[in-house]
Amino acid sequence: MKRSTRAALTALALLAHAAAANATIACKGQIGYLGYDQNGAVVIAAGTNIHTICSSTAQGNFQIGVQACKGFYATLLAHRLAGKPVTIYYNDPALTACSQIGSWTNQSSAYFIEMSE
Repeated sequence: MKRSTRAALTALALLAHAAAANATIACKGQIGYLGYDQNGAVVIAAGTNIHTICSSTAQGNFQIGVQACKGFYATLLAHRLAGKPVTIYYNDPALTACSQIGSWTNQSSAYFIEMSE
């Protein structure tokens, strides 16, 4: 095998590994459920099972901070009332499909919410 071909294949393998290590999955859908519990947890189902994406009282293991969580909830509520879909992005190499998000689980890898028209 030529040296340049071997180098190209090695570079491609490294890029594929880096992409897998930083895997992002996007789940899009109508907000079928939106809740806010007594502990400040934002619970949602939008193209997924019902799960917690952040806490407005303590960040803990969530990627979304406390202040951002409050803003996310307000924005999600407005979009739910308007009947508009949202896309939630998760940074979790273990997730390869939105259906893998378990019901009533903490999904601490949520990090970005896109509001769709």
